[in-house]
Amino acid sequence: MRALLYYGPGDLRVEEVPQPEPGPGDVLVQVEVALTDGTDAKAFRRGHPLLLAETPSPFGHEFCGIDVTTGRRVVAANSAPCGECAPCARGEETLCENLRPFLNGAYAEFLLVPARIAERNLLPVPPALAPEVAAMVEPLACCLHGVERAGAQQGQTVAVLGPGPIGLMLCAAAKDGGARVVAVGGRSGRRELAREFGAEPGDGRGADVVIEAVGTAEAWRDALELVRPGGTVVFFGGREVAVHTFRLHYEELTLRGSFHHAPRHVRAALAFLASGAYPWERLVTHQVGLEQVAGLFADPPADLLKAAVLP
Repeated sequence: MRALLYYGPGDLRVEEVPQPEPGPGDVLVQVEVALTDGTDAKAFRRGHPLLLAETPSPFGHEFCGIDVTTGRRVVAANSAPCGECAPCARGEETLCENLRPFLNGAYAEFLLVPARIAERNLLPVPPALAPEVAAMVEPLACCLHGVERAGAQQGQTVAVLGPGPIGLMLCAAAKDGGARVVAVGGRSGRRELAREFGAEPGDGRGADVVIEAVGTAEAWRDALELVRPGGTVVFFGGREVAVHTFRLHYEELTLRGSFHHAPRHVRAALAFLASGAYPWERLVTHQVGLEQVAGLFADPPADLLKAAVLP
């Protein structure tokens, strides 16, 4: 089969590799479509200590495809909690001690879904849902967890910094939870698109909750500056940054991180996508083959949100 392999920063190669052989409980999926995302774009430029620890490595993790045994269309998350470690016992499945290895290799003709993921996080796709929309289940699950971590109350204002694909999903998730949502920053076209995902463009100053979805030190500092006294900041993108603690201490800010998803988020995300409540298809702006993925990451078009990769 043909697969895109990562050899190092900026080095992706399409090669012929053996088709995976499923073991007990594994599910072999013929990939219909994979989606690019910000994590893969960053990993292309500088590597990734967890996803690409060994090279050459399979690449890509958002996908929709056909279970070759049953013929049904399926999606899967890129991990599943073990259910046995201490965090899982506390109900903190996103902090499971045994999440790794993460599922990788969606930029290929076939993908093997390991037994534990197949058991807990492999889901049938509703018949009317387009595969490129169904493939968004994993990032949307992360966004649902992020909004859950924010703890916003009905009617509160939630400011989302960065109206990229993740930011727009966060806007929709926060709006669906009953918040007034403000999209902060980004290009004018993306700010206007945010209206279709439940948000109004604005500066976000004085928001009850600020969710940082840019992943830069500047955005982290902006988030801390914009939130109201007593408010909550959720850091959705990882970054190292120095923080002046004046506001944290004197204005009693709450800072929270958000990582990954749990099986309940994956199921909720698929239902949310199938509901058609928001124009999810607008997030897929380009279509490429395996050979074009490296060029897309190296020189992304200005209007790129997500690309559908057809193996």
